[in-house]
Amino acid sequence: AYVRTGDYAAALAHVSRAVAICERIGDRENLFRYRANLLVVYLFRGDVHEAVAVGLESLRDSRASGHDTNIGLALAACGRYEDALRIHRLHLHWARIGRDYFHIQNALAHIGGVKVRLGRHHQAIRLLRASLALRDRTGHRYAEAEVRIDLGAAYRALGRLAEAEREHELALVLATDSGERHVEAAALNGLGRTLAAAGRGDEAAERYRAALRLATRIRSPYEQGRALAGLAAHFARTDPVEARRHGERALAIFRWMGVPERREVERCLAELAAAPAAVEPAPVPGAAEPPDPR
Repeated sequence: AYVRTGDYAAALAHVSRAVAICERIGDRENLFRYRANLLVVYLFRGDVHEAVAVGLESLRDSRASGHDTNIGLALAACGRYEDALRIHRLHLHWARIGRDYFHIQNALAHIGGVKVRLGRHHQAIRLLRASLALRDRTGHRYAEAEVRIDLGAAYRALGRLAEAEREHELALVLATDSGERHVEAAALNGLGRTLAAAGRGDEAAERYRAALRLATRIRSPYEQGRALAGLAAHFARTDPVEARRHGERALAIFRWMGVPERREVERCLAELAAAPAAVEPAPVPGAAEPPDPR
């Protein structure tokens, strides 16, 4: 409940207490389950490398095999895509052996999400649509909004902007209805990028500002950074000072988190720095002075 509403401090306190109790009484099964939850809380707080450390701690113990797949999310967040794929493929293997369709659909979605980050968009679309088809078949709607956000990103990268917009709009409705504020912020940012790609800059900026307000309220640094980066790109041609201000804030967040999104912001800031500064035109010799308005 705390994660859904963005109260990550309360979530961290409760899950950390649960982990400590399990360690004290020797409840190994629930220990690994709560560690998996702890990883997710760290990830949403922006503590990506702490999330990886918690996941690796569980992964080292073979008895954690049913609960260690969240580490793939943390590995993908910090740019370790091939390592993330290995975890998610193993998750898919286990799920298929057990005929566990809930976990099959989640593993397919996670693999598809990594494929989007790797730029393998056709593969990603096939995987993500297969995950959605399983959701239709089983009735398990868990994380459907996140799947549609990734699907929208893949469509956008291929220039299929109408389809991308539809997926982001659906994701926004689902996230709003479920009360998952971090997913709502992600959907707003995804929609902003798609609108920007379609040349609808002012509409994109509105979505970025909405994402920034929401992400700031729930203390979601990753979505704050994405919104700031989007605004930096929006202002790059019209207001370099404002673009630089937003870009520097985004870069500070992404560097602190240690996520690969920092590279795109670094390129944006480098282009701004290289652009010639706007100067007033020099007066033409002999030109008449403008009339005194007084």
